[in-house]
Amino acid sequence: MKEHIYKGILVMFSVFAPIQSVLFACGALIVADMVTGIIAAKKRGEKITSAQMRRSVSKLIVYQIAIISGFILEKYMLQDLVPVSKIVAGVIGMVEFTSILENGSAIAGKDLLVLVLEKLGSKNAEKK
Repeated sequence: MKEHIYKGILVMFSVFAPIQSVLFACGALIVADMVTGIIAAKKRGEKITSAQMRRSVSKLIVYQIAIISGFILEKYMLQDLVPVSKIVAGVIGMVEFTSILENGSAIAGKDLLVLVLEKLGSKNAEKK
């Protein structure tokens, strides 16, 4: 019985190997969002609760399932016609990146993009 479970797990890993990096990147963005969110909340003087942490775990699970579902749809139903898993991952990535930027702005006390432009010496930063 144990041998069949190991074989099943090995088959699952081999089927989802093409999206391993996408799943990892999505997880890394969620962790980065959680960490920056905690730092921003502490800076604002907010209390960190387990319910807030639970949302990050739920988000991680739901997003990974969405990417895996998109991959299955892409590979086995659309025969690679539409890169569904990459589109889903791209949307998730943009949402998480936006949230990280918002948290970074709260931590810095200033719009992060304006801060970066100022550090680079951009003339556009002076206009804002």
